Amino acid sequence: MIGVPHGERTEGEGMKSVSKTKSKERRRAVEGTGDAVVYSAGHAAGILLALAGMALQWAFLHSLTFLGTVLGTQAEVEPGYTCDLCVCGAGNSGLSAAVEAAQQGLGVVVLEKQGGTGGGGIGTEGVFAVNSEMQQKAGIAIEPADIISTEMEYSHNRANGLKWFDLVQASGDNIAWLKECGVNFTGTVDDYHGGKFETFHWFGENRAHDDFSPAMTKTAKDLGVEFLMNCPAVELIVDDGGAVAGVYAQKLNGDYVQVNAKAVVLATGGFANNDEYLQEGGFSDTTNVERFLYGYDGDGVRMALEAGGADNIPRMSGLMQLTVSGKPGGEYGTYGRGDGLVVAGHNPCSMWINEDGQRFCAESAGVENWMSDMIPSLAHQKLYAIYDAKVFKDAYDGMIAPRISWEETQAELAERIEQNPHNDFFSADTLDELAKKASEALGLDYSTVKESIDAYCEMCEQGRDGYFGKPKEYLQKLENPPFYFSYMPQSVMVTFGGIRTNRKMEVVDKAGKPVAGLYSAGVDSADLWPNIYTINVPGGTNANNINSGRFASKFAAEYLGSGKMGSVTSEGDTSESKPERTWSMPEGKLKDGEYTDTQFGMFSDIAVTVTVSDGKIASIAQESELETSYVGVAAMESMLIPAVIEAQSVDDVDTVAGATRTSQGFLRAVAACCEQAAS
Repeated sequence: MIGVPHGERTEGEGMKSVSKTKSKERRRAVEGTGDAVVYSAGHAAGILLALAGMALQWAFLHSLTFLGTVLGTQAEVEPGYTCDLCVCGAGNSGLSAAVEAAQQGLGVVVLEKQGGTGGGGIGTEGVFAVNSEMQQKAGIAIEPADIISTEMEYSHNRANGLKWFDLVQASGDNIAWLKECGVNFTGTVDDYHGGKFETFHWFGENRAHDDFSPAMTKTAKDLGVEFLMNCPAVELIVDDGGAVAGVYAQKLNGDYVQVNAKAVVLATGGFANNDEYLQEGGFSDTTNVERFLYGYDGDGVRMALEAGGADNIPRMSGLMQLTVSGKPGGEYGTYGRGDGLVVAGHNPCSMWINEDGQRFCAESAGVENWMSDMIPSLAHQKLYAIYDAKVFKDAYDGMIAPRISWEETQAELAERIEQNPHNDFFSADTLDELAKKASEALGLDYSTVKESIDAYCEMCEQGRDGYFGKPKEYLQKLENPPFYFSYMPQSVMVTFGGIRTNRKMEVVDKAGKPVAGLYSAGVDSADLWPNIYTINVPGGTNANNINSGRFASKFAAEYLGSGKMGSVTSEGDTSESKPERTWSMPEGKLKDGEYTDTQFGMFSDIAVTVTVSDGKIASIAQESELETSYVGVAAMESMLIPAVIEAQSVDDVDTVAGATRTSQGFLRAVAACCEQAAS
């Protein structure tokens, strides 16, 4: 915020209340509750009073709001909570907003869809910053303007330069602030495996689930922040003047709870699982899109739009990479994210064809900027990669941290090729045989596929791509058997640019006028990367999550001024929202021994081995083939296993936010092992 003044905030007078016409997502959210549609608090109360003839004073005193159709079907909303600020989402941006708001003297309630804090951010490894104390000690000097100019050029000047300026200026202080909040860092700053700048500040254990989320959650609770888990925000409350006045949330049992708040921060993690919004962003075929994380349904975007905000969805981008799978949108296929194969598939030395069997671009298109240069080409067609043993081995050797050895990779690959349950991966000793196998299995035209392969190999021999101009250094002839053919769908890890905000992180309408009391943080509104993922500036996305959360709360406190409560009050039923648990500890003493059970997690089976010694759980080991290493496996190894051993039980161990399905599978397997030990 240094050097460039912010414009004056204008009041959101004359804004319309939440529309009666709700999105498809909202309609689905209320199914099973009388097909209720949420209106603004004032409108809903008016309908109820007209129908029931109740006194206004009674409704006011009891703080009751109702959901109802035009026909008068009613669902009661619990009175719930009253606070200064309600934060929707407890990921990295939401936690930052909550802590900053509490430090600003606000009474804060956090609504979180999952059973714990951290969200998709638990897999982040560090944070971007310029001129931090750690950089100064390491002798790392970076000119802030170089960061901004690089990003503007990299994004073809579509990035928000002023927000980049704000982020860069605040980034060093953010590191100091995080340390004050108890977040651990290694003290190491580097370029994170090849970025242009040494800006990446590594967390102590290199994962947010160890160093960021627990520390920030504890700090927030110590400051009096109230967390409502398994209780997602479903609707904003908007007063007759258009100002946001709170949030309706929903418990797992279907009951609604009202949170009255003078301001709201939307930090729900983007819209990676919302096909409608992805399609609006330009991805016509979302059946060709895998999802790494679940629960990011665009709730924040939807609520902002309903409250009068504008969107940046047409400028949306998603962090996409290629995977190998024959089951789009669901279970990972033949080789999942296995070592080397995924990398080989989008290696610039591979050959690519679409569902028509035709080459459609220079395979090196995404080398410099995958997001802006390659993803648009893949938004409207499928991708099949063809490569040989040399490309595969080169890809493996170039991996940062292979999961298994090359020998194990080969053995595992041979087994999976033989099984090939999804018909998405093929191998052969000749290119002609490969083309026949793949074409027959996938319904491709063999002659077209063979013609494309022959033409490509001839151009490699000539050292010139006469079709798309692929650079000579990437024209590597496919001549080293075995040859591979794999379907490569895109994978969405995170999205950018959903909600339009100004530099104060206020949600604005199409005219740029703020929606009074409404803010957005993190990837719900990130417009620093309209068409890129900032590999040049390592840690930039997480830094924006943290900084935008802080900004939102700072300016929310400014908006509230002297009218803040400074605390949270509650009334009515404020019982916790807990998921139904399908697992429990058996009664009686456990017999010594080693017990094994397998349960399905997020993407694969999780094999759990529980060792019992002296009647107690001594150790727990897990083997999971395709659970995400940075989320699912990390949750099991770093959080769930220690928690179960400490508690000697699964009953009081919560699932990990961002890894709910993996957690459930793991805990079910542990409970089953204990059942064996007790029988």
